[in-house]
Amino acid sequence: MIYAAPNTNKICYVILPEGIREYLDVGLKELSEKYCVSIVEIENVNWNDDMTPWPAKGVFKKAKPFGGQAASFLDKLTNEIVPEAERNLGVEDAERTIMGVSLSGLFAVWAGFNTNAFTNIISISGSLWFDGFVEWMEKHTPSQQIKKVCMLLGEKEKNAKDKRMATVEERTLAAAMMLKSNSQASVLFELVEGTHFSPILPRLERAFEVVYG
Repeated sequence: MIYAAPNTNKICYVILPEGIREYLDVGLKELSEKYCVSIVEIENVNWNDDMTPWPAKGVFKKAKPFGGQAASFLDKLTNEIVPEAERNLGVEDAERTIMGVSLSGLFAVWAGFNTNAFTNIISISGSLWFDGFVEWMEKHTPSQQIKKVCMLLGEKEKNAKDKRMATVEERTLAAAMMLKSNSQASVLFELVEGTHFSPILPRLERAFEVVYG
């Protein structure tokens, strides 16, 4: 799905959890119009595999393990999805933002270290509790192309029953501090009302205000 805005080179590539995509059509269209940015919603994502940087066990009983195929998906994103979208939009020299929610919020941050394709990163309720991720960030350098990073997290997310997920607030804060230290980007980490990516629309609005306002 593409929400095209006229006369702009700004494009936000959005990767959403399957369960919330159908509720956001109107909201994404309104954000596209309000901030004059084209929004490309990326579909057909193998969530547990494509959004994770390396294999890890699942978070719930009987949960499928994480496959760790982010590198393969990033290659597809940058070499197939992005060029096709920009041909369809008729945009050259695009200013690209990558936005993710939950596991795709983790992917968005990880991508900022592994490609120069994006100028801005939005991570909403990003799964930065993921095994070894903050430690990995300490040993790697983000792309110097990144200008703005917006990390939004529900104030109740640290109350998750799963012990790994309950570390999300401290680890997201640590990730934000590392990005401030190791890049020239403007980095915002902000606690907002609610639980894991809920309510979602106010977070999308806040993120677009930070990046495009």
